Amino acid sequence: GQINPKNLTKFSKINFDVIIHCAGKVIGLEPNDDFERNVLTTQYICDFATKQKKRPKFIFLSTVAVYGNSKSSKLSEKTKLNPISNYALNKLLCEKILKFYYQKSNRGVCILRIGSVFGPGLKRQFISDACTKISKNKNKFFGTGNEERDWLFVDDLTHLIYKITKNMKNTYEYYNVGYGKGIKISYVIKKICHLMKININPVFNKIGVDKNPKKLISNIQKLKKYNWKPKTDFDLALKKYVSWFLNEKN
Repeated sequence: GQINPKNLTKFSKINFDVIIHCAGKVIGLEPNDDFERNVLTTQYICDFATKQKKRPKFIFLSTVAVYGNSKSSKLSEKTKLNPISNYALNKLLCEKILKFYYQKSNRGVCILRIGSVFGPGLKRQFISDACTKISKNKNKFFGTGNEERDWLFVDDLTHLIYKITKNMKNTYEYYNVGYGKGIKISYVIKKICHLMKININPVFNKIGVDKNPKKLISNIQKLKKYNWKPKTDFDLALKKYVSWFLNEKN
C-alpha cells in the first residue's frame, strides 16, 4: 500500500537496472482495494520507470490463475487466458500495462506466471492456513480436497529470478513457473497432519468451487531457456515449512 507517485520520487536519482515487481494484494473482499494495490501500483511504477534516464527492465510476478479453470492437464503459455477471480483479472491487467511499457521503452519485460509458492516465513495462503488449522485440531477446509496445485518452494523461485536478472534481453517474455507436477489439497493436509503428528479427519465444505480452478499445473519446458528447473522435492520442502511453522508457533 506504499507504492504511489509521492513515495517513488524518493528513488528518482537511482539508476535501476531491473525492477522486480512483487507487490500486490493476494486476496481481498474489496475489489477497488485489490485494483489499487495491484493494477494502480504497476502503473505508478511504469510511469516512474519511464522518467528514468536509463529505463529499467522489469520482472513481474503474475499468476497461473490468469488461465482460469482450464481443462488442460498442464498449462502452457499458449493456453487461453480466462481469469475467474478479481485477483487473476488484476494480474492480467498488470501484464497488459507492462506490455505497453515494453512497447514504449523498448526495455525488457519478463512476466512470471507463478503457481503456489511457499516456504519458511510465509504467513498466508493455503499451506499456512492449513498448518494453523491443524495445529488447533480444526478439520474444516474450503473446496473439495481434489483441487490440484503446482507447489513451488521459494528458494527455487528466487534462483530463477536471479538467473533472469543476469540474462534477460530487451524483449517481452512470459513464462509459466512451477514444479511442473500437480498435488492434491487433500494430500497436502494429510502430509501436514503426519509431520505434526496430529490425527484429524478433514471435512471439505465445497465453498469457493465456482471461483477456484480445479487444476493449476504448469508446463515449465519454456524455462529451459534459462537453464532452470526446480530442485526441491515437495515433501522435503513441506517438512522444512512445517518445522519452521512449529518453531515460530512455540
